[in-house]
Amino acid sequence: MSSVEDYMNARMVMRDSKASVMELAKVMVDWSVSSVAITDKENNKKVVGIFTERDIVNSIAKGVQPDSITAGSLMSSPILSIRKDQPIEEAALLMIKNKVRHVLVEDPASRNGAIGIISTTDLARYLQKRMKQTAADREEEKEEEQKQQSSSSSEQLLLSEAWELYF
Repeated sequence: MSSVEDYMNARMVMRDSKASVMELAKVMVDWSVSSVAITDKENNKKVVGIFTERDIVNSIAKGVQPDSITAGSLMSSPILSIRKDQPIEEAALLMIKNKVRHVLVEDPASRNGAIGIISTTDLARYLQKRMKQTAADREEEKEEEQKQQSSSSSEQLLLSEAWELYF
């Protein structure tokens, strides 16, 4: 069974809640990520929220200037999280139930708890791998079935020939 840790993005980008939307947009482009974990300096750099591409779109649609607003005012908080050892299906259910596209991945043994983010893109990679495996399993089953049918036909032919020889 696959766990969240197997598919999460451990290259988690973090920025302070005072960062501007423009700064975060540039960071997302530079790092090729769709979300940034938002931290709070006053809270020992603990992750307090998540800022996503959707937050950028929403701020633009509202007419907000990207340099005039901070991540802390637009981020989603509190952030949903899941332990790294949970089955990946649990992450999918959590996202579906809460209508979110990103979930923080935590490790209780880690210093600040957060070790990565799992997104719908990561779930898509898991599904792709699973579908390929299912297709390979089906192909293997077909081959085995054909071998059995061939073996069965050979046995029937042998029995038929033996029948003719003796009777």
